[in-house]
Amino acid sequence: MLQYAGVKAADIPLDEQRAVVVGEVGRAAVQAVVLVAEATALSGLDYSEAAQSADTAMVKARELWTPTPADPYGDLDRPAACLELERGHLDTAEPFAVASMRRWEGRSRSRTQSAIVLAAIHVRAGEPRGLQLAHSAITAAAELTSVRARRRLEPLAAALAARRGADAEQLARMARQVATTRV
Repeated sequence: MLQYAGVKAADIPLDEQRAVVVGEVGRAAVQAVVLVAEATALSGLDYSEAAQSADTAMVKARELWTPTPADPYGDLDRPAACLELERGHLDTAEPFAVASMRRWEGRSRSRTQSAIVLAAIHVRAGEPRGLQLAHSAITAAAELTSVRARRRLEPLAAALAARRGADAEQLARMARQVATTRV
């Protein structure tokens, strides 16, 4: 499907000007989003060349397109943070998550999704602030009606469950409950 999307993106004229209009995308934007999806898919494969290919796809996506702040689909930082988090590269993931949080200032769903990633990074790193970030992210996710957005709590719940202490255990239960509750 990703290859098909890449082929279809090539049908968009190079001089397409809709990319500057909020809610509309041009060829570069579509190709960049496809590359991010490709990187995410490759990261799930268990061989070394896949990790390198995922990195290459993310670099190409950033070279192709720089989204405007108003673009609702233009976050290339959160997927990069997720990839680095999955690899265990917490120091690399954290700046991407912070950049994504800044990008979505004032937008609840997207900001909440970025907050979940940032909290997971801090919890996995064992930082004391991680529990506070986790609580805030879980509370914000509980207000969302999107089941898909709530399910993004699952990696945070796993990170909390792996951490010792009653507070982490309670937050892990809370995260699992919110992730599985349908509104």
